[in-house]
Amino acid sequence: MSVGSQVADAMRKLSLSRFEDAIIAASVALSATARLEYPTDHDKSACRKFLEQNLPIISKIGWGAFGVSQPMNFRYRRLDKHAPGIAVRTMPEMLYDVVRCTALHEAGLPDNLRFAAEPVIQTGDDGELVLPIDVIYGLLIAVVTSPKNANEKAEGDPVFSFGGKSIQVNDLWGERAKVVAFIGIK
Repeated sequence: MSVGSQVADAMRKLSLSRFEDAIIAASVALSATARLEYPTDHDKSACRKFLEQNLPIISKIGWGAFGVSQPMNFRYRRLDKHAPGIAVRTMPEMLYDVVRCTALHEAGLPDNLRFAAEPVIQTGDDGELVLPIDVIYGLLIAVVTSPKNANEKAEGDPVFSFGGKSIQVNDLWGERAKVVAFIGIK
């Protein structure tokens, strides 16, 4: 399977509200792309660097419905059983440690994290977290725009919509500048 097929699969699953399945495909695409961009780094380091580098895209798409385009931090239950409790996590930590790692290693999401089709962010006292699926779209578009993925294509040529505009995903492969202009990052 290619990065393009993983992106297409994730977008198909998002359209069917199968968010956990979409995260697994998106996580595979993230890891593959990060390793292409940072070939000498281990997976964790490569993924975190990729997420940091693409934080403006992920944030703008993920939080656009809230009128926020800056990175967010989250209160979330620690995953380390030796250090339980609530911790503050940055978006790259949340996307890598909680979402990507749990999706790939456990084939699902933690019981206290879920994605919703509605533009909502909810936190609970015990570290529960609800995030909008737009965060997943932000991650996917960051993957698509990686210069290392310029030769990829997504089967079915899915459409990415943002701010009342739409564009074919296959027009965005390796085109980070095109996406930056499309979503309005300055």
